[in-house]
Amino acid sequence: MSHAEALDALEPDRGATEALVAFVAGLEYDALPDEVRHYAKRHLLDTVGVMIAGAQGNVAGAAEAVLQAVRPPGAVPVPVPVPGRARRADLLDAAFLSGTAAHGIELDDGYRHGSAHCGCVVVPAALAVAHERHAGGPALIAAIVAGYESAITVARACHPDLRQRGFHPTGAVGPLGAAMAAGKLRGLSAARLKDALGIAASSSAGLFAFVNGGADIKRLHAGHAAREGLQAALLAERGVEGPPGVIEARDGFMQAFALGRGERARPIALPPAVPFGITDCYIKPYACCRHIQPAVEALIGLLNDEKIATEDVRRVDVATYRIAAEHAHTGWDDFASAQLSFPYLMALALRFRAIKLEHFSDAARRDPALAALAHKLSVTAPADVDRLYPQLRPARVTVATARGTFTRQADEALGSRQVPLDDDGLTAKFLGLVGPVLGEARAREMAQRLWAVEASEDVAPLVEMMAL
Repeated sequence: MSHAEALDALEPDRGATEALVAFVAGLEYDALPDEVRHYAKRHLLDTVGVMIAGAQGNVAGAAEAVLQAVRPPGAVPVPVPVPGRARRADLLDAAFLSGTAAHGIELDDGYRHGSAHCGCVVVPAALAVAHERHAGGPALIAAIVAGYESAITVARACHPDLRQRGFHPTGAVGPLGAAMAAGKLRGLSAARLKDALGIAASSSAGLFAFVNGGADIKRLHAGHAAREGLQAALLAERGVEGPPGVIEARDGFMQAFALGRGERARPIALPPAVPFGITDCYIKPYACCRHIQPAVEALIGLLNDEKIATEDVRRVDVATYRIAAEHAHTGWDDFASAQLSFPYLMALALRFRAIKLEHFSDAARRDPALAALAHKLSVTAPADVDRLYPQLRPARVTVATARGTFTRQADEALGSRQVPLDDDGLTAKFLGLVGPVLGEARAREMAQRLWAVEASEDVAPLVEMMAL
């Protein structure tokens, strides 16, 4: 069969785009379950905290410097605060800078069954529009839920093929989520939401090549997705049309990112047929790749429980799933790559029994003692472990010492629905990130206002609090 014949043979699940648009258009805050509202607040709080801390990073600073260099001087018509920065920007630049910052220190949330980070894309777009339109807290929560569910639904339907083809799921599905969140806040009709989805899909991008080094680009994928999704909603609002049925149609999103030649487009699943995906998104306790965190926690647990000294460890063997194992050859020459490097992260766990942001400094990465520990690691992806993913995120860690070998398996890491980080722990994470940037008193006040955001008639003052 020729390629053209294969394309003609596709029989897409024609209801996917229509179903997603109908879900977003019909979503109302008052109809959301209390659990979903609470999880939306949790992920809003978490993303804002990471965004403010991440705004201090080199990539966020470089992105702002580029914009300053190309934007002519003069007042922005509707200035939008950029959390964690002094700069005020237009809607699109604010979303880009905030998204880049939110994904900038590997502490933002994610969805395991689609391997996508949602908060770093949806929340920046939603906050920018909510500030501009003086939206109330309930509208902001509804928009966040709409954006998360849109990104999650498509990511889940395309997983793991999208990632295994070499794409970064956050950059691919992120524009769809940002477009639906922004469109919801701007009151777009179902027809205009459909156009926004079609436009956003053409901005889907992002290669996973950063796993080989040069990982700074990973941060920019989120900024790009937040900006492009928001821009898609603005263009649709002006009457620009997007391709119909863009998720499932021939030459559409699924065919481009997930389908084999001639394969029929996959159905999507939306609430209430399935639980809200936002309630199954994880929150990170450590500033590193989520795929590696179960192995890190299993190793730290073994060392502590078995009272194994670092110098007594002869070898560490990890059996995990294939997507995680692909990080076994990532180096740690730069900050961003180190956060994705299986050997370096396990070396940190061996030496410090913890992983902290300061462990990724130039001095730490160049420490020959850490390099020696990293070389004690081997990582494999045996079939019996790999098949458990994505239902679980398994890592079986074996530590060899002079007095024997010790093994522990972790099927998930702290911060998941299965091993939750409670509200107090989440607040502590927020304060630890925001306090050093904005001061402890302001951080505490902001946390209180975010936990009670549904009572706000206008979130613009809250967004103003987030900037320097």
